Amino acid sequence: MRDLAHELSPAADRVDRPKDAHEAQERVRTYLADLAATAPRAGLGAATGQLIDTLVARTERYGAHLFVCFEDGRIPATSNALEGFFGGAKRLLRHALGSGNTTHSVVGNLGADVLLTYADCRSPVALARIQNLTPDATRFREVRAEITRQEAPTIRRRSMVRHLDRQLDGLRRHWLDPQQAGGNA
Repeated sequence: MRDLAHELSPAADRVDRPKDAHEAQERVRTYLADLAATAPRAGLGAATGQLIDTLVARTERYGAHLFVCFEDGRIPATSNALEGFFGGAKRLLRHALGSGNTTHSVVGNLGADVLLTYADCRSPVALARIQNLTPDATRFREVRAEITRQEAPTIRRRSMVRHLDRQLDGLRRHWLDPQQAGGNA
């Protein structure tokens, strides 16, 4: 398997690196054909023979799409970095949200913006920009007060639903004795 991995490796420092996808595919096809010819087909080695047959079949089926990284240097040979990026973003969100998964979370509402922000924050330039921010306390208080004002009706409605008995008791007291309830009639 190590020899096959060497045939598939697109490392730029390889002396014998295939010049394009077609050459890489031919090298792997030749290598697998040699393995298939010498693979055991009976006894304890039969499983190895079956594995090689499966590799040959898959290479034939997907071969045209396996070696695209040799055609365009921007395409990585594996998806490991991409999978790591998505895993890191999801791990950060799960930690920040205190949830076990990212389904039905802020990710659904914000979509790709979450990933773009995560990618931007991973760059050294963005980190320096964030660290050099100086908060304007007055502006923050103004914005926070405006958010509180806008959220007040929703908070009141939610309180009515969550604490209906308490709200009804308060209305009864106000209706029956406005002075005792603390209201002005």
